[in-house]
Amino acid sequence: MNIKENNQEYNAAIYIRLSKEDGDREESESVTNQRKILKAFAKENKYKIYDEYVDDGYTGTNFNRPNFKRMIKDIEHKKVNMVITKSLSRLGRDYIETGRYIETYFPENEVRYIAILDDVDTYLDRNCDTVAFKNIMNDYYAKETSKNIKKTKNKKKLEGFYYTSYAPFGYKKVSKSGNLEIDEVQAEIVRKIFNLFLEGKGTYQIARILTEEGIQTPGLQMKMTGVVNNITNTTDKWNHNTIRRILSNQIYIGNCVQNKKKKISYKSKKMIALPEEEHTITKNHHKPIIPIDKWELVQKMLKIHKNAKIRDTDVLFKGLLYCTHCNNRLSIRTKVDHNKSGDVTRRYILCNTANKKFSNKSCYKRYINYDIFEEQAISKISEILELYINSNAFKNEDALQKILESQSNKGNILRKIEKLNKDLEKVNKKVTTLYNDKLNGLLEEQDFKLFSENLITERHRIEKILNETQRELDNYEDDGISNRIKSDMQKVIKKLLKNKEFNKETINQLVNRIEIDKDNNAVIYFNFYELNCLGGQIENVKQASNL
Repeated sequence: MNIKENNQEYNAAIYIRLSKEDGDREESESVTNQRKILKAFAKENKYKIYDEYVDDGYTGTNFNRPNFKRMIKDIEHKKVNMVITKSLSRLGRDYIETGRYIETYFPENEVRYIAILDDVDTYLDRNCDTVAFKNIMNDYYAKETSKNIKKTKNKKKLEGFYYTSYAPFGYKKVSKSGNLEIDEVQAEIVRKIFNLFLEGKGTYQIARILTEEGIQTPGLQMKMTGVVNNITNTTDKWNHNTIRRILSNQIYIGNCVQNKKKKISYKSKKMIALPEEEHTITKNHHKPIIPIDKWELVQKMLKIHKNAKIRDTDVLFKGLLYCTHCNNRLSIRTKVDHNKSGDVTRRYILCNTANKKFSNKSCYKRYINYDIFEEQAISKISEILELYINSNAFKNEDALQKILESQSNKGNILRKIEKLNKDLEKVNKKVTTLYNDKLNGLLEEQDFKLFSENLITERHRIEKILNETQRELDNYEDDGISNRIKSDMQKVIKKLLKNKEFNKETINQLVNRIEIDKDNNAVIYFNFYELNCLGGQIENVKQASNL
């Protein structure tokens, strides 16, 4: 169809767009106002309106908008040959794409474009000399608006404002600022997930248990739009990734973590993950569902079992066994022998490094009978606990203090300060030695400057970290940590010695790692300072036979 100035030959599409992301907050930009202006313009000029296309809540920095796409489809089907918007910014704020539509796409498809307030009409002014400049200004406005919105949001996040469309599972929103209260029904499910994991169940197993018990998934319970509107045969089933996210979420210890992702550009909705040091964490933001000590133990277990499925047949010490020589984690393999008298299951420990045909590392082959090892390890742990609980250290406050410090963040900070002080002392000694060598004529001035500058730079670096760490220590709050750890430790030890019941939870509370050398000697490293002082050596662990 050839475009003619005769108004009656046009089938017009009136396009309306509104987005708060672009700063379109004024009443003059409302959908109602735009519709009123566009219809009045079409009526005055006797343009026939084919349809109206409204994208309410869609940014102008990209063209991935449902009704804009519908309009383009109608243009391609020759149903529309005129597009009218209130202004250029309503069509789009990306000057490159907006310019492409106005200068290339519309002319190629014989479409006349009109932006009323910007006095743009591609039929009357085919060159549209001012359009490019106006598009650039619209793009700049969108960029600045995006930047200002981001600054405001980040400031509010630091003040404790929690931006969330839905409250995290286990909580409910009680204000626009993101204040949270515990939803007791959902919180019980969260507690159940943590308890099942501590009992030794894996994320796959927990997901299966919750599904079999008919417990609704978080998406369905929270009536999330995307889930409710797209129900499939899998939306009512728990997923192992959902379980892992719940187990690792700081929200359940009262902390609010934001800024975990960001857009790659104000023109794109694609998100990229940010490193942890850039996250915004508001501590004690709301009431916790899970105690901090239980949450920290779960994080340790998650780290041990990263990328590994935990099955019903998994053993107590899975993930805790390491090779003394290559420092890699040892594997626990299961072998089933099918005999006439019945199947016999045997488990054994081996070093993957030694068994790899092609590897940059070499190590020592070992095949250790796991069941005998577990029996020996449990016996040694019980022996250590007996020694400790019957000693004065169990009631001695000074000894307990060492344990408390090794178990808390404060202990990590103190050890870091100690190491930094030693590093600083070494650097100062080197500087003194260099200076003395210079005075004694053993070192020329030029060499002294070269070596000393590097050392002084290193000293400043250490001093800076030391000052930051010292401030961290000064701001550290104990708030009942000591009493809780002391009480929990005593309860765990007394319960174990009374019932002799070792499960995944108690093993992970007590044991940090176990190293086994080429001679099948093992060393147990406990999470408690005093227990390590009592020793944890196991000699001559029995080799597996008939492998």
